[in-house]
Amino acid sequence: MSPPAAREQVVILGNIDWSAAWQRHQIFAAAFAANGRDVFFIENTGFRNPSWKDLPRLWARVAHALSPRTAGGSNAIPPGLRVFSPRVLPPTWRIFRALNSRFFLPALKRRLEAAGLRPASACIVYVATATTLELAKSFSPAALVYDCAANFRAHPDAPADFPAWERALLALADQVVCDSDYLYGQKRAEHPCVEQIHQGVPADFFRLPPPRGTWDDFCYYGTWSRDLDPRFVDALADAGFRTTVRGFTQGDAPALAPAVARHVSVERGALAASLGPYEGFLLPYRLTPFLLGVIPAKIYECLATGRPVIATPLPSLQALEGLIYIGATPADWLRIARDLPRTETPELRRRRVEHAHAHSAEAEFERFKACVDAARSRREAAARR
Repeated sequence: MSPPAAREQVVILGNIDWSAAWQRHQIFAAAFAANGRDVFFIENTGFRNPSWKDLPRLWARVAHALSPRTAGGSNAIPPGLRVFSPRVLPPTWRIFRALNSRFFLPALKRRLEAAGLRPASACIVYVATATTLELAKSFSPAALVYDCAANFRAHPDAPADFPAWERALLALADQVVCDSDYLYGQKRAEHPCVEQIHQGVPADFFRLPPPRGTWDDFCYYGTWSRDLDPRFVDALADAGFRTTVRGFTQGDAPALAPAVARHVSVERGALAASLGPYEGFLLPYRLTPFLLGVIPAKIYECLATGRPVIATPLPSLQALEGLIYIGATPADWLRIARDLPRTETPELRRRRVEHAHAHSAEAEFERFKACVDAARSRREAAARR
């Protein structure tokens, strides 16, 4: 009897750690594992030189590197998925790149091979750096996908040579995936195979009971960071609306007014149910060159609940106007919130849920998986020519 076929493998070169706020990196990684593929998730290999504010994260990285990873913690590691904390230097200075190339990257590759990684895996890359390109090429991948979920060329801390590294990644990639309209338009002009795919909505967000109809209790959930403008949230709280910010807080995040309630994050599986008491959701993103390329990961989750969403005018949200409320100033947000008893209708809530159903987690993962498989087929066809 012939031995069973080896499971297909997927390597994910993330720009976050597995313990970070749950987003498309972990969502797609976990979905590939559930789909029966062996997944090797390599945590953030660096983008810029670290500062003192990074010390807690770097200390956690050292602790992870010195002990085996378990399936516990806030983001449980599912069967079929392994997480690797890379022992590498930032991909910035020439001496760091040389040391990575000579010592640290070969050692990382040996660790992966000892864990069972074979040549001809599919490789998904989230950011273009000297490290990610060298690693990706060393795997001799059967398909290389660039999942571009941020406008890194406009990142305030981007290395000066980032555009050159991104051009190199685009030249190697068989497929590019983007989430926002802005990035899709940008990358469609730079690569022949580009798809726009969101990470989708887990089923439990569709099961929340309908809102009470008081329209006076709002929540922002997710990582509170410098990308968010506290003036919008503060204005609602100071006007008497119950306003909550819940989730992780980055060290340099802006302070909030005392009237804003703060709650810690909850385990991912309990998140949807924990949002039931709120009457609406807030997306107070700043408008910066970097955030032009952002579509909030939670937007379809919010729509799936049927509840109103009040947002700042990110380009990626303009297409949803009519389903969500967009206000450019804190005064606009106050007006929108006060008008909700008049503007909210059962039909509007039905349309939100219907729109979110088109972006279910299952549907979006099937589209993403099809892109990876098509990229593999194109590379195999090219090799036969």
